[in-house]
Formats: sequence, C-alpha cells, structure tokens
Amino acid sequence: MQKYPPQAYERLTSFENLRERIAGPDLVRSVAILDVLICHDGSLFLDWWHRALPFHLAVLGFYGVMLFFVLSGFLIGTIMLDLLERGTSLKGWGIFLIRRWMRTLPAYYVWLFVLLIPLAYFGPYGVVWDEARRVLPWFLTLTQNLGWPMVSNWYGVTWSLCVEEWFYITFPALLLTLLACRVKPALAFGSTLAAFFIVPLCWRLSLPADVNWDEVTSKIVPCRFDSIAWGITATCLTRYAKTVSRLHIPLALIGTGIVLTTWLADLLPIPLWTHHFQTMAIFDVVGFGYALCMPAMMRLRTLPPLIGPAVRSLSTHSYGLYLCHLPLVMMAGDLQARYGLGRRHAVIFTLLTTIGGAILSWRFVERPCLKIRPVQSLT
Repeated sequence: MQKYPPQAYERLTSFENLRERIAGPDLVRSVAILDVLICHDGSLFLDWWHRALPFHLAVLGFYGVMLFFVLSGFLIGTIMLDLLERGTSLKGWGIFLIRRWMRTLPAYYVWLFVLLIPLAYFGPYGVVWDEARRVLPWFLTLTQNLGWPMVSNWYGVTWSLCVEEWFYITFPALLLTLLACRVKPALAFGSTLAAFFIVPLCWRLSLPADVNWDEVTSKIVPCRFDSIAWGITATCLTRYAKTVSRLHIPLALIGTGIVLTTWLADLLPIPLWTHHFQTMAIFDVVGFGYALCMPAMMRLRTLPPLIGPAVRSLSTHSYGLYLCHLPLVMMAGDLQARYGLGRRHAVIFTLLTTIGGAILSWRFVERPCLKIRPVQSLT
C-alpha cells in the first residue's frame, strides 16, 4: 500500500496519555455518551413522573451509539492501516488484539460481576436472579447477541460492546486470511472492508419485515458491522485522499446536515423515505454522515479553556459511564418500587452512583490496565 501523505493524517496519541490527546476525539466521545445518557436516564427519570421523553431526545441513544461506532472504526482503522502498511507479523496483530481487549474487557467483567451482587442479595432489578444466572455464560463469552436477539434484557446495554469486540476479531481474521492467500494488501483491505458493508445489509434484508427493529435489526452483531466500517472508510479517505483533508470543513458541514436531516425527518413537509427503507438504510445514511465529520475532528487540536477540561474528563470516563449507567438507574427504579425510595432521592442515587462508578472504574480498572498494555509492534 502507498505511503500516506503526511498532511492528510495526524498520528494518534494513546488514550492513557491525557496531556497529549487531541481534542477532536474527546469532543466526539463526549457528545456520544451524552446522547446515550439523555436517552436512557432521561427516559427513566421522566417515566418515574409518568411523563415521556420527547421523541427527538429519545432517539438520541441511536445516534450516540452510531457516533461511538464510527469514531471507534476511525481510530482503530488507523492502527490497522499502520500494521498493514508496515507488513506487521502475526505477533504484531496479536498485540493489537491484546491492547484492544485490555482497554475494554477488564472493566466489562468487573462491572458484570459487581452488578450481580445486588441482584443476588437484594432482589431483582430488570430480571430475577435465576434468569441472570442462566444467561451469565452468554455474557461471559460476549455472545449475548452474536447472531440472535439479546438473550436477556439484563445488562442489555452491552449489545454494542459485543458488536465492537467481534468486529475487531473478524475484520483482522478475514484480512489476514486474504493476505495469506497472496492477495495484494490494498485489494485485501478493500475486499475485507467491502464485506463488512455487504454482509450487514444482506443480513438485515433477510429478516422478516415485521421483526422488532430495536431489539433485532439494530442489535444483532452482524447487522451492525457496517456502522464501524464507515469509520474505517473515513480513515482510508483521510489518509490517502488529499482533497478530503483539504475540504474537511465542507465535508463536516455536509455530514452534520445529513445527520440532522435524518434526526428531524419526521418534521419535514414530505416523507424522507418509506418506513421499510428507513429501517434498512438509516445505519448507512447516518454512518456516512458521521464519517464525513471525522477529518474535521482530527483537525481539532484544542478546546476553549472554559469547556476543555470538562470535555476531556467526560471523554475519559465515558466507557465507565457506558458500562454502569443503565443498570444503576434500573436499580434506582427498583428501590422506588420495592423499598419506597422517593423519586428525587432515586435521581440523586442514580447520579451519584453513576458518576462515582465511572470515576472508580477509570482509576482502579481502566487506567491501570492501559498502563500495562504491551507496546504495539509495527514489525
């Protein structure tokens, strides 16, 4: 593969290097986690007062997860292209996976078992103990939605983590298989990327028309591979196409317009698309819009002092927030229903435990694991 032009690509700083991280990914990550929190916690908070979250806020969860997927694909795609260009050995690819797993799996397993404790000793929140025990093997192996709907609503927020983990196993596996068959690196990478667009679309089209979109179409692992593939596509274009880097602002404006149009589509005077077409295509339309914003994201080096520290802190703790926020707000709802906890106290409980849990997760699990990760080998 050709060497990328230096002006088209900014080398990424490792996530644990807080001082040298650029602001763009932090800002995107913060927006994504806020979207998810507004959707999940906002919906349940208002439900306690017998009110509904407005539709355009309720769907922010979808847009937040999509943004996480595209950002993740962009950042990890950068690393995979580095490995491919330098003809990295299998050992180097193995280190890539180990580094990825040490970023995500320790905190996931810690929270998985921490959240079992109140379920076992204080009663159900969302599901009963027997169901959690029955489905635990699926959650331990990250197969809870591998080719089927989530096996349980307990810890249901982890469906998106499964999509990412399996993507970063299957994408390198297919790529390395093609390379082993003497396929040229550029063709092997392009073919692999194409497969991760084609398979999800075909899988979604094969589902019955009346299937539950939220629980099936949008949460089965292979159905969402293209969401991450859009991030890798943005990486390739940013890296190899000079015009993409030069036109990063117009592209970001177009991408933002696409995302806003889909978000507010129901307010348009004429329908944007049919319902069935929307259920199939919205992943790629929104993914394309977000992908257009990625080059501009990489150009954003710093943020104003007034918001910069808050954005960086929110970004740093976003993974812990993602892992713990929904089970904790469900637990607060259960404390209301069975133990008479007041609604306002339940909100305070949710906020304190979620923020505290994310801080503890970063300080005692995530950051220590990041520090002991092996150095990525490019040879």
